Amino acid sequence: MLNILPHEEKKKILTEYRLRLSAASVFAVATLVLASLILLAPSYMLAVSKYNFVADELARLEQKQRGVGQEKEVDAQIKEVNKKISLFLGDEKAAHRTPSEVVLGILAAKNPSIKVQSIAYDVNTERERLVLSGKASDRDSLALFVETLKKDASFSKVDLPIGSYVKSANIDFSIVLESPINPAVPKK
Repeated sequence: MLNILPHEEKKKILTEYRLRLSAASVFAVATLVLASLILLAPSYMLAVSKYNFVADELARLEQKQRGVGQEKEVDAQIKEVNKKISLFLGDEKAAHRTPSEVVLGILAAKNPSIKVQSIAYDVNTERERLVLSGKASDRDSLALFVETLKKDASFSKVDLPIGSYVKSANIDFSIVLESPINPAVPKK
């Protein structure tokens, strides 16, 4: 086919073709963007509503947590006041120490030259009994330790066999400590 259009007309036609093609492309892209925005709008609104719900729920839980923190603080204060009241009233339960408290008290009373190797704890209806076994570096430190335990009011009997004093150094000992289950608490 023979093309008799002048060269300038061909350029105009090509330019118009490109403009129409670009306009159609821009229109198609704009249509796709608009359609995607329309289709994404419900999802966006759902996400925003869920975010707002979660934010409100979080604020409500934080408010509730602050209330729980205040309740814990008040409970701690109440327990502290109850403990002080029971000490003032001479409650038998408050006067009785747990075995771990007794052992910690004994370990705090010993001097560095006393090594406690074993502790046996026995309890029956009438008394508590603790047997401490260990090694003392010399007689004086062992005697001082026994005197310290005898001065402790929570023990009614502190017994160290006299045979423990035979050696003068590296003494193996076994001390028996007894205390009644319900110590008499003076009434005021």
